[in-house]
Amino acid sequence: MEMMKALSHLINKVIHKNMLKKLLPILTGCLIALSSCNKDSVEPQSGTSIKLISTVNVPGKVRMVSSSGGNLLAYFTSETQGDAAFQQELFLVNPSGEVLKNIKVADTVFQYMNAIPAVNGGFMVVASDNSNSFYNLFHIGNNGDVIWSKNIPLLAGGIINEPLITSYNNQYLVIYQSFSWGYYMWKGDASGNEILHKKIPIPNAQHYGSGLNYGEKYSRFIQGNDSLIIIQGITYDEYDQMIENCFLRTVDENVNKKWYSTNYDSTHIESSSGLFYSADNKIVLFGTKSDETVLEGYGDVFSRTYSLTGVLENEIEYPRVGGTINVIRQTIKSPDGGYLMIGSNNQLPSNLVVSPTQLVLIKLNPDLSVSWSRTLNSGAPAKGFDATYLSDGSIGLVELLKENNTTNKIIYLHLDSNGNLINN
Repeated sequence: MEMMKALSHLINKVIHKNMLKKLLPILTGCLIALSSCNKDSVEPQSGTSIKLISTVNVPGKVRMVSSSGGNLLAYFTSETQGDAAFQQELFLVNPSGEVLKNIKVADTVFQYMNAIPAVNGGFMVVASDNSNSFYNLFHIGNNGDVIWSKNIPLLAGGIINEPLITSYNNQYLVIYQSFSWGYYMWKGDASGNEILHKKIPIPNAQHYGSGLNYGEKYSRFIQGNDSLIIIQGITYDEYDQMIENCFLRTVDENVNKKWYSTNYDSTHIESSSGLFYSADNKIVLFGTKSDETVLEGYGDVFSRTYSLTGVLENEIEYPRVGGTINVIRQTIKSPDGGYLMIGSNNQLPSNLVVSPTQLVLIKLNPDLSVSWSRTLNSGAPAKGFDATYLSDGSIGLVELLKENNTTNKIIYLHLDSNGNLINN
């Protein structure tokens, strides 16, 4: 523990971005070696609610969605850089965490992938690679078979960031960013037939900062009602103070611009974890913010409530869980109309190094007050990535458990509605 405190103190002294990058591999190795000494490490075992889905040899992120048929789609995409090949994995999983099928959607290994429940059952997956002039849609059935697939030609350039997908009124909406050309929106019916495809207009108001390389990156979007599509993104100022702030942008159903809203603050950097249209016709944004530029994504968890005209009406900052800074990677809607935040604790200021012991869950009531919060011991460096509510009100959660610099275990946990492990 003393060694870990010393490492934490050392990183807190490192402000220059390049120096931080040089130290990260060394510090990561030190933490992993320390975590391996933990004799209480949790390993998946038969008959428990902790199941091993797969082992992957590259860092990345794992996500999960549930379908009306009761099964789950867990999917992994790598964050491999340089000359190494990208890696993707898709698994059909039952509510107990047992892998029913390894799914292959195409011969291509895609760089980006996103999935939602399909409007007519099963799952809808959007996938892309920045070397292609198109993106792909895959409708996967409840049994894991690919029902249909389509290539959607891009209007300009290649895709530079992860394409986003949502559904509304039995239609699909996709947003993608093309190299040097901006963002585009595609709308199609339940069979993937195109209804609309056009560029999203640049807003009148933007808030960036004063760096040499600045701009916007969209993180998620929803359709709030028949005439309001709500897009959430991050402004960035990479070469100045690395300031990143959440913003909201809206367009109408024909992709005409409406309003733009941000509470730009040069003293914080922020990451988002959820965007929702609430039952009382409000827009609710969830995220994490930090006062330290080297602590991107880690810090204090917040929610912000906006009116349908973009006015910020309320911001709540939640107590830290587990006595240290948190990062929330995903927020989902709960059956009672509230929300569940999924993440992990972090004891060192790095996106690559996480707490060696704890996942974090924060359950909110519909009024955004805290219902309960808890940590789950993982016994090794872990990132809580995503969760979904199952038909009986219990929770399925996926995490990445790090064993060393190159090995990650995709772990499934089955929890009751209060976040306690269930024995299957």
